Formats: sequence, structure tokens, C-alpha cells
Amino acid sequence: MDRQRKYLVDFAQRAEGLDDYNRLKLILFATGTKPATYVQLKINPRNIEEKQHFEKHLKAGRIPFLVSRPKAYEEIIAIKGNAIKWKIMGTWYGYDLFAGDKSFRLFQKYQNLIKKQKHTQADRISGRLYDYPQCCVEHYIKEHNLAFLRKNYTHFSYYQHLHAVERAFPLVMHTPCSTKCKATRKLNSKYAKALKKYAPKFWKQLSSAKKFRTDVVISSESELLQDVVYNITSTAPVFPVKEGHEYNLITTKPIEGHYYMISYLTKKSIEKGTVLPAAIKKKFDYADIKLGKPKKVIRDLHHERKFVIP
Repeated sequence: MDRQRKYLVDFAQRAEGLDDYNRLKLILFATGTKPATYVQLKINPRNIEEKQHFEKHLKAGRIPFLVSRPKAYEEIIAIKGNAIKWKIMGTWYGYDLFAGDKSFRLFQKYQNLIKKQKHTQADRISGRLYDYPQCCVEHYIKEHNLAFLRKNYTHFSYYQHLHAVERAFPLVMHTPCSTKCKATRKLNSKYAKALKKYAPKFWKQLSSAKKFRTDVVISSESELLQDVVYNITSTAPVFPVKEGHEYNLITTKPIEGHYYMISYLTKKSIEKGTVLPAAIKKKFDYADIKLGKPKKVIRDLHHERKFVIP
């Protein structure tokens, strides 16, 4: 790894504007482990110089990249009464990064296919671009078929599959076809090896389990709608019957300065706004949660956002 790439790895580990998931992607790209990637960099008054530094490193390393226009990002700042209050904290930029001209041209081909609504071809190109296993790409394409989804999943088992592969392969950026996928296992091991070699401190921090206890509130529930499936335009649920639930929990108080939103899969039905004590074990980008008995229900719980009119 050359000096400029090392600078990029160092930047990835210390930049305030990158969360762990984007640090992971940038480190794997900078070390040559991934041929292309996409990262989001958040900028606020505390780290306003990071955008300039990041682009300086990219240009010095002669890395082809595209950067998006700035977009606002917001965070939860308080839960008061029945309102979850959000505030705009700064702006974020999306960066498409490429190992060279070949991967850049592949990305352009991918974009053109998307514009032409040729999603299946585009998915296969993205698999080549980002080094996803072919079996996983083909399975992903199959899951855009409504009949395939209803034949192979129920509402609960669909989300159960997502949770299972996330825990089995926490370092990959695609949705694996199964927890037994040999190609994904090999890729996950490859990523772990690169992190241990080039960013050992980050690897230790990322792979260490963090335990904490806090109250959480049921904020919303996940629902797979037909409008996210190619060529389906209605907003009816893909699985009309729910035999289980994936809830989005929000910690009622900040942890390490931030409110956490966590997915929780269960067969039990829990009313929106229910506050429960939780024992949480967080590792990589997922969390295992044990809930206690409900404490109360916040009626009419809602999200409250205020946007500044330019």
C-alpha cells in the first residue's frame, strides 16, 4: 500500500464525519480490498475542514471520484412528551470512489441502465463493480419478483433472513443469498484480514461487544411494500398477514451523545409508544436486545421536525 493510500486509511479512522459503516467501506477501498465503494461524509461546524482534507487525499492518490451536492442531515435531539424531536445538524456529501478508469466506466454503464429502467442488467453490473458474489446478485434479482417473495418468505421470515445474514457476515455490503453462502463467507474473511492488518485499532473497536442498559420506545414498524419492487406501483404490503414484527426502537436517552435507533425482531405484538427497559449488546452494525416488562405507553407518539426555509 503506497503512502497516499495509507493517508486515506488514517483519515478514515479519525474523521468525525464518518460513522463506522462508512469508515469500514473507505478502509477496504483504500487498502485495495474493494474495487469501488460509496461513502457518506457528514460536515458540521466541528469538522468543517474534513471535506477539503478528504478530497485532497483522493486527488493526491489519483483516485477517480464523484461527489454529490450537499444535503442536510438531522439527528434526534430529545424525546419530550409524545414528540421525538429532530434537528438539522449539518450537511452530508456522497462520494463514489473508483480504483481506476475501468471501474469508473462500469459505474457509468450502471447509471445508464438505471436511467433506461433496465434494473436487472444494472444489478448484474453493480455486482461486478462492487465485487458482490454472483449467487447473491442473482438471488437479489429474484427477490424483485412478487411471486418469488410470497413463495419463499412470510412477513416474519423475510426480516428474519435479513437479521440472520447480517449477523453471519457483518462486514459485507451486499445482502447475502443465505447464511451458508461460501462466496460471502470468503469475502467476509478477506475483509476481516485487511482490517486486522491495516487498521487494527478500528478492527478492535468495531468487533468488540458494547453492553448497555436503557429504556427504549417503540417508534415504528417495518413493512415491505410493493412499491419498492420493480414494476409494481401500488403501496399495498407484499405480505398482507403478519405473524411477526420488526420494530424500530429508539433509546429514550442519549448514549455516548447520540440517540440510537435499533431494529428488534419478535413474534410478539407491541403497541407503538410502549416504553420498555432494554439490555442491549451492540457489535459491528447490529444489536441483540432483551426487553423487560412495559413501563408505560406514550400516546400519539410522533416525530417532530423543523426545517429552515431558505
